[in-house]
Amino acid sequence: MIFRSIVDAQRGRRRQNALPAQPSSPPSLGFLLSGYGCVRRDEHVSYGNLGDTVPPFGLAFSSAANLQNVLAVANEEGIVRVYNTESRNNVLLKEWLAHENAVFDIAWVPGESQLVTAAGDQMARLWDVHSGELLGSFRGHLCSLKSVGFTPNDKAVFCTGARDGNIMVWDTRCSKKDGYYKQVKQISGAHNKAEPNSVQKTKKKRGSTRGMAPSVDSQQSVTVVLFQDQHTLISSGAVDGVVKMWDLRKNYAAHRQDPVPLQTFPYPGSSMRMRLGYSGLVLDSSRSNVMCNCTDDNIYMFNVTGVKTSPVAVFSGHQNSSFYIKSTVSPDDQFLASGSSDNHAYIWKMSSPSHPPMMLQGHSEEVTSVSWCPTDFTKIASCSDDHTVRIWRLYREGEETESRLGKTNLVGWARLKSPTRHSARADTTPAKTPHTHSLVSLSSPRPASCASNNASLPLPSSTTSAQSSPKTSAQRPQTPTSIKQWLCPSHGSPSPLASRVLSHQNDATTPPTEQRVKRRLEASSPSCCGDIEQCGCVAELNPAKKSRVEGLCSEVENVGPSKGKENLRPSAGGNWLSAMGQKMRSSQGSPRRVDGRTPGSPACSPQSMKKISTYFTKRTLE
Repeated sequence: MIFRSIVDAQRGRRRQNALPAQPSSPPSLGFLLSGYGCVRRDEHVSYGNLGDTVPPFGLAFSSAANLQNVLAVANEEGIVRVYNTESRNNVLLKEWLAHENAVFDIAWVPGESQLVTAAGDQMARLWDVHSGELLGSFRGHLCSLKSVGFTPNDKAVFCTGARDGNIMVWDTRCSKKDGYYKQVKQISGAHNKAEPNSVQKTKKKRGSTRGMAPSVDSQQSVTVVLFQDQHTLISSGAVDGVVKMWDLRKNYAAHRQDPVPLQTFPYPGSSMRMRLGYSGLVLDSSRSNVMCNCTDDNIYMFNVTGVKTSPVAVFSGHQNSSFYIKSTVSPDDQFLASGSSDNHAYIWKMSSPSHPPMMLQGHSEEVTSVSWCPTDFTKIASCSDDHTVRIWRLYREGEETESRLGKTNLVGWARLKSPTRHSARADTTPAKTPHTHSLVSLSSPRPASCASNNASLPLPSSTTSAQSSPKTSAQRPQTPTSIKQWLCPSHGSPSPLASRVLSHQNDATTPPTEQRVKRRLEASSPSCCGDIEQCGCVAELNPAKKSRVEGLCSEVENVGPSKGKENLRPSAGGNWLSAMGQKMRSSQGSPRRVDGRTPGSPACSPQSMKKISTYFTKRTLE
């Protein structure tokens, strides 16, 4: 019996030693998102007509079967460039001048090698990407076009929204008139906001000349338009803070001043600003949820298939200070990416909106538009006011990482945002300031022109390109459309890491990291710094900025009375309020005044006083 018990104990130890060691905590999906990065070859500079750098405004991936990795980018000077994101040698496929004005939005025709551009010249244009040929122009708006969107399954119908407050629907199957396509449906004043003195404004408008473009102040701009289905359209405005749904089977011509939408989603936030708007709208693949970028630094998700008008989720952590910031949804509907005014792009997990987002760092100016590749989960494109377009790729362990590429080639990286308190912003939405600087260190190419007619677009992603190396094609045998496919590249069973990650759906938080904070020095701030050692605003800055503020304070102190007194507050170092209080207290304890003077003060003697008559010359009377 004793021998049998010893043998059983030894067998039990062997079984325990044979079992694999279980990790203390499974890795999260946030850990996988930290693999996003951008290398130098995936950074593309946006150039203008004269070779100087200009900011890009809109970008979009193609959904055609033979153009799955093709990205179209439009910039401030109306130039459209088409990139092959899978090629390492011939990245730029074609470029041409689409408009003589800025192109604010761009949209691919579903399943075709054609795209539509919406520009500031009050027109939209249809282009053939293979040849660069203009297929048609669409004219009808009276102000700059801000958005363009196609129906999901119709290649001929699309909609546009403009700053004139109108939404127009176009059909390329209709005949042209005077060389231009005309709108087949129009919703006028889609997002007009009622003003207190609207009656007086209406009387003034009657005397205006017909055919002239209305002023931007008198009309409320339509910022984004998109189709939910072939009969339903979703739109947002710049100042009314409302997302509206429209039934295109209804005739809105009889309601030109006050069109009634099918459904409205009022502003759900707590901001007290008079004018709130949305800068971006995006639908998920089921087209049942719409994500709305609001100018109050939140992204609201509404369910457009039900009757509930309150948001089902709210994503926060970024900054939205302009109407150029857009968002995008991953192909598997698990993640939401958005641009931001703090020079980063952000990625949230849609099932956990309260968790801290992942930041894509590397841009030096506001990140405006982002686009997730619809056929490749591992690829995100972003454009910024630093005049660059970047392609972010998700690298696995063992592929190109920072250790292999080096810090010189890595121009963008991912980092989890630390859960910090959201700072309060001013109750205004600043306008987008134009950037006139250019990248001096970068060489300027020749002016934009159409590529040669024999320039061909890339083959489908399943065919290996001649320029791509065998190593690259071996690493990417199939483009994953979801994170599950990326974790399980083969059709077999997932790896232990993949099974642990997929089973653990909650993102893990990381310790807070140091973040740089921009501080603006107001013009009147040095005047309050009477004593540099006691100045709180200088103590929070680094030594370099502190020395600059000390110089400013010393300059204010040395200014003469004729220059420094105006628009300056009392010096904090002088402590004038306490000095006045001491003076008042001393006056209360002093002897009372008698006959208009205090005792002890020098009295005037009669000899020193003169009569007023002595100051006048006596004249003799004749």
